[in-house]
Amino acid sequence: MNINLLNFFIFLLFCFVLINFCNCQLLKITDISNPNNHKMYPQYSDKEFCNFSFEILCLVEPPIDDQLVFSTQTNFSTFLIINADKAGSIFRVTHNGLSFGSYSSNIVSYLSNNPTIKIDINISYSCEMIDYELMEVEFLKPNYFKKNEFYGNGVIQLFGLKYPLNNLVIIGGSAYPLNPNYFIISLYELDGGIVENYNVSLLFYGPHTINITIPSSTYLDYNLDISNSKINHYPNETTNVSEFGLGCSTVYSVTINKTSDDYEPYLYVYDGYSKNPDFTPIYQNENFITYLGQLYLITPEVKYSFFSKNFEKIYETQTINLKVFSHPDIINSFLSSGEGVSLIFTSLFFISFGTETQYGFYPLVMNWNGYKNSYQWPYGFTSGNNFKYEHGQSHLQYLYSYYFSNIFIILNSGNFVTVTSSYAQVLNSSVLPTLLEYECNLLFDESYFFRFKVNTNGFGGSIYLGSDIALRYESVVNSESNNSVLEFETVVDLYKYTITTITIENLLSNRIEYKLGDYYSISPLLKTEIPFGNINPLLITNISFLYNNIDVTNKSVNNIIYFNYEGEFDKDRPFALLLNDPVSILKNGDSDSSDLRFSKWNSTISMYQIEFTVPANTQSGHIPFTLYVNPNSNYNSIDSTILPLSAQLFIISSNFDGYGPIFNKIEKMNTTNEFGWKFIINDQINGFDYGDIIVRGEMDSSTYKFHLTPSNLTRGDKFNGEYQININISNLCASQNYIITDVNLFDTQGNFAKFSVSEQCESIRNPFINYLGDSTINKLFKKCTTENDGYDISPPELTWFNAVKTIKNNSQTIITFDFQATDLDTGLKNEQFPIVYIESTELQFIQCESKIKYKTSKTGNYTCEIELPVGFGYNSDIVFSVYGFINNGGYYSGFSSTSLSALPYLPIFSMSNIQFVRKIEILRTSQIYSTGGKLWIVGRGYNSSIQYVQIKYSTDSEFTQNSIPNKTSSTALLILDIKPTDKPFIIRLVSNNAQQSNEFIVTPLSSILFVPPLYTPTPTTTITQSPTPTNKPQTCLGDPICGGEKQGLCSSNGCVCYPPWIGNDCNSQVVIIPQPSTNTFQPSTEIPIIDNSNNNQPSGINYLYKSLISIVSIRELDFNGNQINSYPFDQWIFTEIRQNKSQYFTSIKNNPISSTITPLITNITVILEWFKDSTTIEFANNNITMYPSSIKYTIEISEYKFSNQLNNLQLVMSASFESSKTNDICSLKDFGETSNGDNSNYFKIQIDDHSLYGRFIKRAIIDSKISTIENVLLDSKMNSIQTASSSQSFIGITIPNYQKSITIDPDFSVLLDSKSTSKNDENSICTSNQPKLTTPQLVGIIIGSIAFATVIAISITYHVIKKERDSKFKNGLQNKLNTFKS
Repeated sequence: MNINLLNFFIFLLFCFVLINFCNCQLLKITDISNPNNHKMYPQYSDKEFCNFSFEILCLVEPPIDDQLVFSTQTNFSTFLIINADKAGSIFRVTHNGLSFGSYSSNIVSYLSNNPTIKIDINISYSCEMIDYELMEVEFLKPNYFKKNEFYGNGVIQLFGLKYPLNNLVIIGGSAYPLNPNYFIISLYELDGGIVENYNVSLLFYGPHTINITIPSSTYLDYNLDISNSKINHYPNETTNVSEFGLGCSTVYSVTINKTSDDYEPYLYVYDGYSKNPDFTPIYQNENFITYLGQLYLITPEVKYSFFSKNFEKIYETQTINLKVFSHPDIINSFLSSGEGVSLIFTSLFFISFGTETQYGFYPLVMNWNGYKNSYQWPYGFTSGNNFKYEHGQSHLQYLYSYYFSNIFIILNSGNFVTVTSSYAQVLNSSVLPTLLEYECNLLFDESYFFRFKVNTNGFGGSIYLGSDIALRYESVVNSESNNSVLEFETVVDLYKYTITTITIENLLSNRIEYKLGDYYSISPLLKTEIPFGNINPLLITNISFLYNNIDVTNKSVNNIIYFNYEGEFDKDRPFALLLNDPVSILKNGDSDSSDLRFSKWNSTISMYQIEFTVPANTQSGHIPFTLYVNPNSNYNSIDSTILPLSAQLFIISSNFDGYGPIFNKIEKMNTTNEFGWKFIINDQINGFDYGDIIVRGEMDSSTYKFHLTPSNLTRGDKFNGEYQININISNLCASQNYIITDVNLFDTQGNFAKFSVSEQCESIRNPFINYLGDSTINKLFKKCTTENDGYDISPPELTWFNAVKTIKNNSQTIITFDFQATDLDTGLKNEQFPIVYIESTELQFIQCESKIKYKTSKTGNYTCEIELPVGFGYNSDIVFSVYGFINNGGYYSGFSSTSLSALPYLPIFSMSNIQFVRKIEILRTSQIYSTGGKLWIVGRGYNSSIQYVQIKYSTDSEFTQNSIPNKTSSTALLILDIKPTDKPFIIRLVSNNAQQSNEFIVTPLSSILFVPPLYTPTPTTTITQSPTPTNKPQTCLGDPICGGEKQGLCSSNGCVCYPPWIGNDCNSQVVIIPQPSTNTFQPSTEIPIIDNSNNNQPSGINYLYKSLISIVSIRELDFNGNQINSYPFDQWIFTEIRQNKSQYFTSIKNNPISSTITPLITNITVILEWFKDSTTIEFANNNITMYPSSIKYTIEISEYKFSNQLNNLQLVMSASFESSKTNDICSLKDFGETSNGDNSNYFKIQIDDHSLYGRFIKRAIIDSKISTIENVLLDSKMNSIQTASSSQSFIGITIPNYQKSITIDPDFSVLLDSKSTSKNDENSICTSNQPKLTTPQLVGIIIGSIAFATVIAISITYHVIKKERDSKFKNGLQNKLNTFKS
C-alpha cells in the first residue's frame, strides 16, 4: 500500500515537471481583412498601381499571464500593431505601389520569449486591370428644376466591373464616390449660362478614354433683362453702411415677371474678386416672383455688378463703404488662478481677470483639462459694468489626479493660466479604463440603442460619443465589483448627432479612444460598429405619390410617397424623407430627425410608404426632396433631382410665402420713466403668429423679455399690425443705451425671422431688413437727470445666502436657495432676477433663475428651487455661485463659490455626498401619427420596473388609459395602443412601487389616414348628466357563494369578484383568444373557440364553440311598446381605423307622417373595437373595465323623425352561441343586472361550460346629455331559438325620444365557466329533456331564421358553404381557426 502511494506521488511530480517545462502554448493566425481587399483595381482609374492593406489576428492558447509580445517576420513593406492584450495581437500589414499582377507574401509570428512557438500564414493578392470590353457606362441626368439641391451635374454608373473602383479620373470636372462604382460628376462650368452641353472624358489606364456629354446646370435658367425684372440692393439710401449684426451685410432683391414654375433666373453677381450668386425665393403670386440674396463683403469698399446670360450687365451698385460688426477679443486682461478650500472629493480653484474691453453680450468659452463649456452674462461677472468689469469664477478638480497641473483657457481672451492644487494627490498610474462589452442596435426610426460595459479599475468613468454626447452616472444602469465595472445605456438620434469616436475616461483623466470599426476585444474578436447596413440609395425605384399636382394655397396637405428598394434590405429598417422646398428649408433650419419622416413597410402593396405634409403656401412647381437610407454620413441619400420625371412631386399654390415676419416700421418712444419701441409687424400672406424680443441695458446688462401675439395688437391685424413694448425704470437711474439684442418672429406656418447680437446673422432672415442702413434702430438712449448721470460704482452686496437640500418622493433631489442683497446707495434695479449656478466637476453647471420674494428700494429677498439631474454631483461635490445683482446706478455684482466661502457669515456654498437617486424620466418619444398605434418612449430608469404607461387625451380631465409595455429596457420602452387622435396627449410612467415619471406631452403628426372618432363630442358641447341609474342589490349566488373566498366576496349588492373571475356568481373567467377576423360587410362579430382543455371529452376530439353578434334593426315603438316602424339594415360602408378597430356606416329613411314631408335621413355609425388586454375606458362619465379578448360596439344614431313625441326608438341586437357537441349537453339563458358596480344589464348564453356574455350599460349620451336607457330581452317577441347545443337571443336597447343624436356602448366576451350547465339548472334545455318543437314553434323558427338570414346573409352563406365543403366538422373549423391565427 505504501509502495503504491509512493508511485502515485512520483507520477504527480513527473506530470508537474512535464507541464511546466514543455511548450504547451499554441498559436493561431488568421487573416481578418475584408475579402474585397485581396483583389482590386488601382486606386485611380488612369493608373496601374494598387495599394494593399491586411489585418492579421494572432492568438495564443491558452492566454498567458504576462503581457503578450509577438515578433513578426514578413516581406510586407509596413507592419503596425493596432491592438494587443494577453490573448493575442491584431496587426496591419501593407504593400503599396504594386503594378498589375499577382502576389504572395508570408507572415511568420512567434513568441518573443520563446521563438520555438511560432506560426505562419501566406497572403495572396492581385492588382487587376479593368476589362473595358465588359464595362458599360450609364449617365443619370438630373432634372434641372428650380430650387435644385443636388450638388453635382449627374451620376455616372459603371457596370460590368468585378471589383469596386475607388477613384474615377475625369477631364472637365471632378468625380466623387457615391457608392461602389457610382460617381457624382461636378463640371467646371463656364459663367454666362450660354453653354448647353459639356464634353467630359473618363480616363482609364491604357490609355483608354470614354467621352460623354453632360448638360449644363444653368443653360435652362430664365434670362433676366430690364423689361422683365427689377433689382434693388439694401440699404440703397447711403453708401456708408454699418453692419447691423455679426455678418449682417447688405442684401439684394430680384423681382421678375412670372413665366415658369420650374426654372430659376440666371444671375451673376461680381464684386471684383468673386461671384455672389446665392439667392432664395421669398414671395410669389400669379404675376411675379421675388428673390432675396446676401452680398458677402470681402473688402471694406466694394461695388457689385449684376449680369444676366452672356454677361449682359443689368444692374450695378455704387461703391459701398462697410463698417464691420465684430465681437472683440478681451484685451488688456491678465488671467490668474488660485486655490480655494478643499472639500470631500474635490478642491476649489478660481480664475479671474479684469478688462476694459466692452462686453457685447456674446458667449465666453472656457477650456480646461479637455473639458469645454460656454456661458454668458451674468456668470462670472463679479463687479463693474460692461465697459470695465472684474471677472471671477470657481471650479472643482478632483483630489486625486494623473496630472499635477492643467491649463485653463478663456478662448475669447486668448490667455491661459496653469492651474495647480496643493490638495491634489497625484497618482503615478497609467491604468486605462477598458471596454468589456459593446452593443448597438437600431431601435426605431433614427434612434439607436447603445450599451457599454466598462472596467474603470475603481476610478469611476465617463463615456463620450463623438463631441456632443457625454454619458456619466445618469446613464449607468448596472454596476459590479464595488463599482469598478459600470454598465451604461443610452439611445441616440444619429440623424442629429454624428458619432465617429467612442472615448472612455476615468477620474484620473486617463482616456482611451476607439474609432468606429476599431477592435476592442481580441478574444472574442469584437468591433465598435454601428449597424447601418450596406444600402445603395440609387437602388430606390418605382417612386410614386398618393396625390400629385396638389393645391396648397392657404392649407397644408398630407400625402404619401411609395417606393421599392431593389437590393437586399431589412423591411423593418426605415428610410427617411426630407422635403427641400423653400418653406420646409426655412422651417427646418438646422435639420435633425424631427424634420424627417420615416417609412413603414406596406405588406398589402409590397412597397415602402412615408406619410408627410406639404406645407401651406410653398412655391408652385416641383418640390425637391431627399430620401435617406440611414444616418451614416457617407453615401446615405439620393436627391430627387436625379430621379426620373415620373418620380417628381408637383404642387400648385396661388400664394407663396417663404419669408418670416419683418418690421415694416419702427418708432422709438422715450418719456421720463417709460421708454420702448412701437413696431408694425408685416407678414402679408401667412400672417404673424408670435414673437419673442429681448432688450438689454448696454452698460449694466439689465434684461427685459417680451412675448408678442396678435392678442397684443394695438391696431391692424396679423398681416400688418402694430405692437408696442415698454420698459419702466425708477427715477433714480443711470444713463445708458438699451438695445434690442434678440428677436424671433414666426408666422402661422412656422416661417421665421431671427436676429441676435451674439450670434452669426443671416441677412435675408433679419426682421430689421428694412433698417439695414440704420444700425442704431435697435438702440434707445435713456438719459437720466440725477447727479453724474446716475452712475453708482459701489456694487450690490450679498447679505445672506442659504441652501437646503430635500429628497422628494424618493426620486427627486431638490435644492432650495434663499438669499438677500442690498444696495444702500442707489438701490436694486427693478425686474432683475439674479441666477444661482450649481457646478460639479468637468465644468458642468446648471442654473436656477431666482424669483423676488420681497423687495424694497434698497433690499431684495430672492428664492429659487431646482431639481438636480440624475447623477449630477454623485461621487463628487457641488458648489454654488450667484451672479446678476444690478443697482440703479449701472453697476452689477456677483459672487463665485470662492467668494461665498470667504464671506463672514459663513453661507452654505457647497454640498457633498449627493445621493444617487434613481428616478423615472421621459426624455423624448418616437414620432407618432394621428392614426395612433405604436409609440417608443425614451428616458431613464425603466428596466423591468415599469408597470404601465398612463395616457391622458385632450378630451380627458384625468389619465384614462393604462398601457402595458410591449418591450422594455433601462432607457426605452414600447407601447402599442395609442388611440387615434390629432390633438396632443400626455403620457406618464408608473413603476411597480407606484413611483411616477414626469408628465410628457406628445404631439401627433398629421396623417391622411386619420379618421376622427365619430362618437367623440365636439369641443363646444358640454355633456350634462341626469341621475345615474343604479342596480338594485343582488342575491349572492353560487355554490360555494361567490365562488369561495379565493374567487369573490359577498357584499350587500351581490358578489364582488376577484380578477380574473367575473359573473354574478364569480364562477366564470374570460377566455383569452386571438382577435377574430374582421367582417368587412357588416358590423357583426363571429368568435370561434376550440375547446382543447377539457379533460372529460374523448381523446382526440376538440369541440368548437362559436358565437355571432350582430345588429339587426331599428324599431320605433309607441308609448305602449308596440312597433310603429321597423328598419332592418341591409348594406354598410366599411372603414378600417386600425388593426383592432373598424367603422361601419349606414343610413335609413324615416317614414314621414305625411307624404308631403321629405323623409329624414338618419345615419347609423358603428365602431367595433377589439380589446386584447384588460383596459379601463370612460363612457358617459363612468370608468368601465373592458375584459381581455372582448369586443365593444359604439353605436351613434343621428337625428330621427318620430311619428309621435311619446314614441321611443329601439335598437335590436342579436347574439347566438352554438357548440359542435350535440350529445349529452345543456344550454341556458340568463338576463339580469350586474353586481360589480357598473350598473349595467347583462345577458349570458351558456352551453356546457362555455358562455357568451354581453354587457349593456344603462346609460347613453343623448343630445349631449348622459341619460338613462332601458335594455330588454326580446326573445319572446322575436321567436328566438334555443336547443341544447345552440341558443339565440335578441336584446332591445330602448332609447327615449331625442332630437339630435344618441350614443350607446355595449360589449361582449366569451367565458369559461367553472361549472357546466345541467338539467338541474332552472330553464336549462338538455339533450335528454329537450321537447319536440310544436308546429307554431317550427313556423316561428323558420320565420326567424329567414329574417336573421336577411340581416346577416353573408355570414350565414359563408357558414353554409363551409359546412357543405367539409364533411368533417372539426377539420373545417380547425382550418378556420388557423386563418384567424395567421
